[in-house]
Amino acid sequence: MKNGLSIIFGKLSNCEDLTADETEFAAGRILNDLANNKPNILALLVAFFGGLTLKGPTIEELTGMAAAMEATKKFTFNFNVRKPLVTAGGTGGDTIPTINVTTPAVIVAASAGAFALKSGARAFSSKTGSSDLADALGININTSRNVVKECVEKIGVTAWASGGVYPWMRPLIELGSRKSTSTVMSFLYSLRLMIATALNPFSIKRQVRGVSKPFTETIAKVLSKCGYEKALVVLGYGETEETRIDEWSNLGKTIVSELKLNGSIDTYQFYPEDIGLKRGKIEEIVARESHLENAKVAVKILSGKDKSSRRDLILLNAASILYLSDEARDIKDGYELAKQSLDTGRAIEKLRQLIILSGGQIEKLKSIISSM
Repeated sequence: MKNGLSIIFGKLSNCEDLTADETEFAAGRILNDLANNKPNILALLVAFFGGLTLKGPTIEELTGMAAAMEATKKFTFNFNVRKPLVTAGGTGGDTIPTINVTTPAVIVAASAGAFALKSGARAFSSKTGSSDLADALGININTSRNVVKECVEKIGVTAWASGGVYPWMRPLIELGSRKSTSTVMSFLYSLRLMIATALNPFSIKRQVRGVSKPFTETIAKVLSKCGYEKALVVLGYGETEETRIDEWSNLGKTIVSELKLNGSIDTYQFYPEDIGLKRGKIEEIVARESHLENAKVAVKILSGKDKSSRRDLILLNAASILYLSDEARDIKDGYELAKQSLDTGRAIEKLRQLIILSGGQIEKLKSIISSM
């Protein structure tokens, strides 16, 4: 594409929409430069993703970015299982610093019968990155892809750092963690959306995807274009719409865009009261100040000892994974299945299995349990 980037940046500076091909070209070029640590990468990221953020990304643009991300994958998985595989994650960008939700939710869902997979990354600036939490729990997040395959096929769960698939992921995280660039990076919401939409290191077709801005239907449409067969795209709120989290919320309503097997997309609202839950308290779901303290919170939940609204938040999100896995008829049924796994000790046992099979450090979990 002759003079492609300059033409594309010119269109973005005029708030013009890009075609899917233009977006795929630009995103692919930038991701390649990122993987190779090119010196001009920050300027390119800001020009491209900043322009898309200010304009608002379209379905065509997000589809093009997804194609670019898919093209960067170094390999693909092929799991020998007979049940649907489900992954879960969020964009980040919550208005409150919550505990990490999806990692313990995936473990709970797996303990209740789902094949639940979590890919993750280190946090840019918070203490709640999914890989940070998994590492603090003792899981080997950097294990080989053969071990990942073994974990999924034998115990139905994995928590793995997706940088092993995407060569640009680690450089991006490193760039975002620098004090000099973290503020700029936090404004590039279209970059978060690209990753949220297209991050699929396990090459599976069902996912729960959380967003922190009202893009649920847009993302559901993009996931459909990318070949997903079922998905739940959610935006959670607190008492008011000023409080937003990229998960199913037990603080207030959740906006859900559901991609169904027949290709239709239904958007609806969910309230905790719909399944008989009391509304949670913000102060109970706020993250602690260190990865270790957040790991202690997760273990207390997984061991069934935490009866606060943190527990309901995890169970609600585990319920959505069980629903997408065809293990539950609906969210209420999924909640009850997840709750039973906590109460019978299956969730904490699933964590132990994952730590051991991934080649992790079971001493970390033992230390946390002994300190509770």
